[in-house]
Amino acid sequence: MPAEEESAASAARGLFYPDISSTQGVIALSGLHAVCVKITEGVSYVNPDYQGQVAKAEAAGAYHFAYHFLTDSDPTAQAQHCFANLGAGIGLMVDVEIETKTGSKPTMQQNIDFIKAYRALGGHLHLNYLPHWYWHDNWGAPSLAPLRDLGALALVSSNFNDFSTGLGWAGYGGWTPTVWQYSDSIKVSGQPCDFNAFLGSGSTNVATLVAELKSLVMTGTIGGQTWQPLTTSGNQTLEQIATQAHMNPAQILRATANHFGQFDDVLHDFLCHVFGGDEAATAKVPAGAKLWVLK
Repeated sequence: MPAEEESAASAARGLFYPDISSTQGVIALSGLHAVCVKITEGVSYVNPDYQGQVAKAEAAGAYHFAYHFLTDSDPTAQAQHCFANLGAGIGLMVDVEIETKTGSKPTMQQNIDFIKAYRALGGHLHLNYLPHWYWHDNWGAPSLAPLRDLGALALVSSNFNDFSTGLGWAGYGGWTPTVWQYSDSIKVSGQPCDFNAFLGSGSTNVATLVAELKSLVMTGTIGGQTWQPLTTSGNQTLEQIATQAHMNPAQILRATANHFGQFDDVLHDFLCHVFGGDEAATAKVPAGAKLWVLK
């Protein structure tokens, strides 16, 4: 992990990696465990530094995948252009935001159509970068169910805030982020980069986190798991539920609060009793509590 990254993340658990494009050029990537490299934009642009940047990633032993910058031009033509330059062997993230030079603002339907077209070509597309500000200001804060329900698709949020606040993990549009782009100014080889955080299943082992990121990029799941609702039956403790989900209790509670916006009455009352000392932390969670877990 680069020194700048360590400072920004404040020793937080997780896997931290940059997005890079021709803006950074062909830079050394030593010390990184993963990197996302821009491949294409619109219907004609190809990153001239892509091959050199991939070579640097491989030299550093860093897992690499790609991203396409979506514009408001024909999404099917964009998918064909991207696939022709990337192919099926490398995972792709679609980047949905304003193109400041042209003012391009892709719609949700164009976002959806690009994903469908790219997948139909045989490409692996399971990450959707959609900043909260773009969803709110340009799309009018709609439900993201049409995107989320495409299946095997993870939300990458963007909130350039102090990492310790955790604000980038908050859900929006009925979708909870799996990756958070938390900074646009962390330097790698002297070049400022966008940096992302991936917590995966909560492991502290780098190799495990890299394997989980690979799984997410190529399949849309973390080791075969996806985020799903779980309604408690009253016969398990929170620790037991967390163990089955390969998570810890704190992760489940945070994911639940982020996804649903609040704890339901059953879970709220249970936690109040636990924190108030009236109930042991090892007590079974009452039936009917709704959680958001990896399954």
